[in-house]
Amino acid sequence: MLDYTPVEYLTKLQKLKYKAAIFPILLIAISFGLNIIFELDQAKYLSIIGLFWYIFIIMKFRVNRNHPPTTKNEIILSPIYGKITKIENNLITIKKGIFHSADLRYAGQNIEVNIDSKHVKYFEDQPDLAGKLIGIIFSSANGFCRIPDDWKIEINIGEKVTAGETILAVK
Repeated sequence: MLDYTPVEYLTKLQKLKYKAAIFPILLIAISFGLNIIFELDQAKYLSIIGLFWYIFIIMKFRVNRNHPPTTKNEIILSPIYGKITKIENNLITIKKGIFHSADLRYAGQNIEVNIDSKHVKYFEDQPDLAGKLIGIIFSSANGFCRIPDDWKIEINIGEKVTAGETILAVK
């Protein structure tokens, strides 16, 4: 399992999450201080905003543990969590929502994957194992996987896919 989820990448992710969580924690602390010092009852609304902001950050940086399938055939795995929105000319489009896990995983050898998002951080450029964590996506995104012509697509439009687990195509 450590081959698929490198510990050093998760450590980097935790550091990014802690940096992002500083602001909502400070907002909660400041609102608590305003409530104690100046007895402002309206400060509780700042605490609620800070709490929801903190929960949003935790959801945004969530990475799940994956269990890649074992098979004798060559396979292409989904690079991100989401829903299949389009399959056209061997191009599979996957829509990742804001509340899907942040994982970006290696799909397989010789597969062209493009992620349409400004908030992508790659940890590894040359992975060697399908299903391996190679980066994170902080927001919603569209993923495009170009499948070679000699592969058989195994999924349908509307299906939900799991990064590093769902088989998109088989050779």
